[in-house]
Amino acid sequence: MDNLVVSLGLGVALIAALFFLIYRFTRLRGYQTAGLVLAITMIVFVPLSVLTWAGADVFAIHLALYTIVPYGLGIITTQLEGEQGTKARRGRLHWAPITLLVFFGIVATVNAILLSVATHGMPERFIGVLLPKPESAATQVTSGFPGTVARISERKEALAVPYFEQIREQRELGWQVHQGWQSRPEAGRSALFQVRVLDREGRPIPDATIEGEFMRVADFNLDQPFSMRPMGGGLYESRVTLPAAGRWDLQIRVRRGDDVFEQQASTSVRESRGQPG
Repeated sequence: MDNLVVSLGLGVALIAALFFLIYRFTRLRGYQTAGLVLAITMIVFVPLSVLTWAGADVFAIHLALYTIVPYGLGIITTQLEGEQGTKARRGRLHWAPITLLVFFGIVATVNAILLSVATHGMPERFIGVLLPKPESAATQVTSGFPGTVARISERKEALAVPYFEQIREQRELGWQVHQGWQSRPEAGRSALFQVRVLDREGRPIPDATIEGEFMRVADFNLDQPFSMRPMGGGLYESRVTLPAAGRWDLQIRVRRGDDVFEQQASTSVRESRGQPG
C-alpha cells in the first residue's frame, strides 16, 4: 500500500463492484448485503495490512474508507427498497445520505493525498508552483517527511546520567579535534575530508581510530558513514561522496584505547559543476 491514491481507489472500486454483484444476484436486502461485503472486506484487508504493514495512519485511512463504502451503499439501497411503493418519489434519493457519502469521500481523498505527499514528497512538477522555489540552484528538492527523527535514541541519551559522565570525561581529556575539506565538496563528487587530533598540550595523536557519519537533515536514508586512515602527525583522511547538495550534519568519534572523544559539526555541499568523479 505504498501508493495511497491507487490502493484507496482500487479498493473502493472492488468493494462497490462486490456489493452490486451480491445485491444483484442474490435475494439479500441492502443492509444485509452491506454487512456481508463489510465482513468479506475485513477478512481480506486486515490480514493483508498486517503482512504489508505501512503504519497505523495508513491502516486507519484505509479502514475508514473501506467501512464507509458498504455502509453508504447499504443506506442508499435500503432507502430505494423503502420507496418502491411510493410512485411519486420512486428512484429518487434523499440528499442526506448522498451528502454524507460525498463528505467522507472528500475527507478520505484529501487525507490520502496529504499522507502520500508527506511520505513520498510532492511531485516535482508542482514544486515551485505550490511550494516556494529553492533559494539555491538545487536540481532536486525533497518535500517528503521521512518519518520519525533519526537517531532519536542518541538524542534521548542526552537526558541520561551516562551521557553527562561521558561529557565530563571528554572535557578532562582536553583533546583538540579540527576537521575540514581539502576543497569545497560538490554533490556526487568524491572529496577529501581531513581531521587533525591534538592532545591537551597540542601534541599530535597519531594512533587514534576515527569513525563518523555525515547526516542528511531532510532524509536520513542518505546518511553516509565513514572511517578515516592515519596519515601521520595526528592527521587523518577519508574520501567521502555526498549525494545531495545543501546542509549536512557531521558526527565524529575519536577513540584511543578507553578514551573517547565525540564532536558534532555541520557542513555545506554545493551542486556539482561537472560530471561526477
